[in-house]
Amino acid sequence: MSLFRRRPKPAPASAAVDLDVARRAAEAVNRGDVDEADRIVNATTDPQAHAFAAFRFIDVGA
Repeated sequence: MSLFRRRPKPAPASAAVDLDVARRAAEAVNRGDVDEADRIVNATTDPQAHAFAAFRFIDVGA
């Protein structure tokens, strides 16, 4: 028995991020509807990647 456990390797990145989905999620955030943005992103195969991609479209100056 070893003192250390090996962590499973993370799964490789799935399909490319759909930028249209990221834009729609960012538009929802810009409107203040974070629940809608959450639903949009969670409907994808890789919610974390799509949410991260949405950051580039969020208007922080508004």
